[in-house]
Amino acid sequence: MKVIEELEGLVSSKWGVVTSLISLIKLEARLAGLSIVPLLLNLFVLFIVLTTVWLTAMVMLGYGILHLYGSGMIAISSVLLINIVALAILIKYLTFNLKKMSFEREKEKDRGIIVMLSNTNRETR
Repeated sequence: MKVIEELEGLVSSKWGVVTSLISLIKLEARLAGLSIVPLLLNLFVLFIVLTTVWLTAMVMLGYGILHLYGSGMIAISSVLLINIVALAILIKYLTFNLKKMSFEREKEKDRGIIVMLSNTNRETR
């Protein structure tokens, strides 16, 4: 009888640990859900504000160039050129960061190991 009581106590204690773990996971998921929604909302609003600021700056720049040169085509072309230059700089920066993230040194080490292995296979033949 004592073995059955001990086994029953062991099972009930393990069941208590499992239920506590499940409730902890539920609380963590609820907390993560509470923190992710405001973050996404904040990022969305930040994107809208930055887009509005950029648009306003480009309109003001175009208006200034229009008054300076008196030609709408020059104003539109210069704003377009500024945006193309900014896009090119951002693309260059993005490719630089992607290359930095691609672990070129690790790839070179892997290539060296592969070359060494292929050379040893040729030597054994």
